[in-house]
Amino acid sequence: MSTKKDGVYEALRDPEQPLTTCDILKEEIVHLKWRVLVFACFLTFGSYYIYDFPGSIGTGEHHTIQSWFLSHGKSYNQEDNQALYSVYSWPNTVLAVFGGLLIDKFLGLRKAMTLFVSLVFLGSVIFFLGVLSKTYPLLLLGRLVFGLGGESLSVAQSAFVARWFKEGRGMALAFGITISFARVGSSFNFLFSPTIANKDGIVTSTLFGCIACGISLISCAALVALDIYGAKKGVVPQESKETGEPFKLSQIKDMPVLFWLASLVCVSVYCAIFPLIGVAKNFFQVKYGLSDDTASSYVSVYQFVCAGCSPVSGGIVDSVGRFSIWMMVAGAGFTAIHLIFIVASPPPWIMMAIMGIVYSVLVSSLWPAVPYVVQGDLVGLAYGIMTAMQNSGLATWPLVAGAILDKYTPPSVNKTLNATDIPKLWMILKDDDDGKKATLPTEEGYKYTELFFMATAAGGFLVACILFLVDRRGDGVLGASPARREQIKADKQALLVTGDVN
Repeated sequence: MSTKKDGVYEALRDPEQPLTTCDILKEEIVHLKWRVLVFACFLTFGSYYIYDFPGSIGTGEHHTIQSWFLSHGKSYNQEDNQALYSVYSWPNTVLAVFGGLLIDKFLGLRKAMTLFVSLVFLGSVIFFLGVLSKTYPLLLLGRLVFGLGGESLSVAQSAFVARWFKEGRGMALAFGITISFARVGSSFNFLFSPTIANKDGIVTSTLFGCIACGISLISCAALVALDIYGAKKGVVPQESKETGEPFKLSQIKDMPVLFWLASLVCVSVYCAIFPLIGVAKNFFQVKYGLSDDTASSYVSVYQFVCAGCSPVSGGIVDSVGRFSIWMMVAGAGFTAIHLIFIVASPPPWIMMAIMGIVYSVLVSSLWPAVPYVVQGDLVGLAYGIMTAMQNSGLATWPLVAGAILDKYTPPSVNKTLNATDIPKLWMILKDDDDGKKATLPTEEGYKYTELFFMATAAGGFLVACILFLVDRRGDGVLGASPARREQIKADKQALLVTGDVN
């Protein structure tokens, strides 16, 4: 039995007895922070929904951006499509380092968050107008504006969740939920965007992207209002006006070798994952003879498995430790996945599920390792540098993959019109199939692309092995169990107190 007092349930029980799960849920569920978390999840929903538009509805024979452009005499090839990923990532090769600085030292969390989500929404609208007008430069501009806000919005989301959950229980769970929900946004894109395009046209499909980003904009407004309310009630502290010590570029030189190795693992393995997701739908159509919708649904399996496994794998890695070993497992896993796609034809949904599991292992071991190898006041800078390096790779690798696929793509062909091609209702939002019909790359083209991705993943595995060896020659913190990590931390603090360490 329990009673409610001041908005919090207090269990009427023997104080000697531990809290049950039911008691904890009753105490926690009434806290405002869990209602805030709902809106925080939707904050990045729109950006994750539209990020993979080039992968879900970019290229293909029917109801894609490519077929829409070609049917109106406009050029659009695989490299053009992959450039939409690159133009998103290029700004973040720099902005990822400074996104946190905007939050901490210039705008404050609320204003910065509003700026970032507004850029995401504006980018989605420009992209929609580019599709509507069949103007490729507008597509690039839309993705560029989207990129100016997308990655920094994720940083703001993390900062907001930490602000509300750093006191009391639930911080790890809250982060797990937000990461999982982000993958749901990507999954919805692959599940619904091709279906909407097939039914109502490619323009309508991209319009739904604007709606998704509008939901994020509304969620941001709700979060700002809730944060102001929470600060007034003393639930969270008032936004700090202090700027602290100024940022110095010289601080980058203080990053240890283990950090740079971890960053190289991040770049290598991420570049073996996300560019593949960008071409996976067409790859499955060519390799397995699947329809647009079926191929997209198989790609979404990866996203859903990521969402389900991220909290679980995070708990396992938390309990076992051994970050460096898990990184090697992830690098080897992705290398094997690409090799299997080259030499065999396994069920694609199984391979996507395995990719989701391996990816969840990677993120659960890579990102939490950073605070153990850099000093506390440089952790934010370290995450910014790692994200910037990651985006440098993600800006380049899709262009290479697109160039390979274009080399093995037959020329577009003319399509013979029939009665079904006659425009019907609200034709401005329906595909006009007159003119040229898009063609997909050959299976050989995807084979060479997979070889490129496999080499990238193998490079990540090799760097992870070097990281493991370098860590062992030092204090071994990244290969240690949780108990051993705490002992290493205590020993370092003791040395700092006695002045025996530089």
